[in-house]
Amino acid sequence: MSAIDMTKVYRDYKGKWVALEGPESNKVVAFGKNLKKVVADAEKKGYKMPVMMQVPKRFLPIVGAPQIVR
Repeated sequence: MSAIDMTKVYRDYKGKWVALEGPESNKVVAFGKNLKKVVADAEKKGYKMPVMMQVPKRFLPIVGAPQIVR
């Protein structure tokens, strides 16, 4: 599996639920503020098992590596 560029999803759907076409896709098939409605909209379009995610309102990058405490 290769990396997927989710930049557009994070930029365009901040704070919303999105239904993605599949686990290896960044194609949004439905979106909205209500999870049940987004699932229903995706199912109406023929996607029985879309990948659901809630896009954060703010994206905070992680810098550095975790410190191992012994």
